[in-house]
Amino acid sequence: SYKLEYYGGEPIQRPLLENGDFRSEECIEILKNVDIVVTNPPFSLFREYVAQLIEYGNKFIIIGSDNAITYKEIFKQIKANNLWLGYNSPKKFYTTKESTSDIKSFGNISWYTNLTVNKSIKDLMLTKSYYGNEQDYPKYDNYDAINVDKLKDIPIDYFGIMGVPITYMKWHNIEEKPLFKLVGSNRGVDQDPNGVYGRGSYLNGKETFKRLFIQRIK
Repeated sequence: SYKLEYYGGEPIQRPLLENGDFRSEECIEILKNVDIVVTNPPFSLFREYVAQLIEYGNKFIIIGSDNAITYKEIFKQIKANNLWLGYNSPKKFYTTKESTSDIKSFGNISWYTNLTVNKSIKDLMLTKSYYGNEQDYPKYDNYDAINVDKLKDIPIDYFGIMGVPITYMKWHNIEEKPLFKLVGSNRGVDQDPNGVYGRGSYLNGKETFKRLFIQRIK
């Protein structure tokens, strides 16, 4: 393992004394002296890595699975406005070998960051109404909430709890006057200390896909 130091001109490659694990004392000392962390951490250690970045107060933009949104540890940080999603989703990356460079494709992957991102659910120009169209927004069997299948169909006049696709996070951001707040998800029974959210959501006896629960702010 090694680190690259750049002072102008060619970067200097220096070997690490330890094994390069982000949890090592050597790497933590490096972390304390960086301005912005940009990396693709091991997905299996994503929770622990994010916790470390937040503990040391780093600015960061890192790649992670969309599934991480509903991890108990990550969802808690999202609700606390400690991180959110970036502008787009990385689709491809290069793998460099001695003889060839291949392009690999990502699956459901996003940038996670605590840098300023100027986007908002308001950009979708929501126009749908709940009242008068109640049949389009069925209530869950096991939640006091309505189901919304597409982001563009989020009703602007409904102030109860709504279950929306997880892609809502692509638009969720810290704003001075946000339209909605996150209240839970239908994954991870231990994510909600009150025990309300985290269970699968059902419509007419059939479980829905992943949902985030949001509520319009009055």
